[in-house]
Amino acid sequence: MVTGLRSATDDVFDPSMTFEGLELYFTSPTSGQNDIWVSTRTVATDPWGPSTPVAELSSPQNDQDPEVSVDGLTMYLASDRVGDGGGTGMRIYISQRRTRDTPWATPTFVNGLGSSTLDETPGLDRTELNLAFASQRGTETDAHLFTATRPDTSASWQNVAELSALNSAWKDADPALFSDGSGLVFASLRLTQGGTADLFQAARPDENSPFQSLAPITELNTSHNEEGPWMSQDGTIILFASDRSGTMRIYQASR
Repeated sequence: MVTGLRSATDDVFDPSMTFEGLELYFTSPTSGQNDIWVSTRTVATDPWGPSTPVAELSSPQNDQDPEVSVDGLTMYLASDRVGDGGGTGMRIYISQRRTRDTPWATPTFVNGLGSSTLDETPGLDRTELNLAFASQRGTETDAHLFTATRPDTSASWQNVAELSALNSAWKDADPALFSDGSGLVFASLRLTQGGTADLFQAARPDENSPFQSLAPITELNTSHNEEGPWMSQDGTIILFASDRSGTMRIYQASR
């Protein structure tokens, strides 16, 4: 368990970490609404410092699912805030900052993902040209996995497509891309048929090929919920949330 992130009775989930392991963003509720929090440390072997809410990323509504880029300068998140595309359910927003020492800009709605009744849990690859997310669109009655691409980081997202080879009849969400988009971990209710969530991993030869080799991550899964995974780009460190202790907390494993 990752310790030091709020009190032991506060739920913490949806972890996302910068590549050198010095900033950890996560979701935790305050006053009944989810907000984005951060904890920092000086070197990667230190314990995490006191957690604080990121005021510039939070709103009076739910703000959750932070996904920080490897360089720590771009943040994706999901929010149901009222704004330029929000106000009708969870939507994906983006924020940026000039340096690691400057505040985040006010999040803006991400264009190019099309219409949906719910878009959440964004997952970005190292190049920032591939985005995976969970969505409830079309005839879907539950969230499933989708991807989008773009030719460069200044372009809008396009080519939204369902990851039909991975989706099940139950909720599939929390995708995290790694290994330059050739690896994917996510959470699904398929093993319990709508009960608790478990972690899965899939791979593909390259970013233009379908995902395959889908399998549960049995060494991490329990009879409790395991969800919201984040994977380091080299695939050696995973963070995820679990309520195995009775409260949703963040855990770390390596290989």
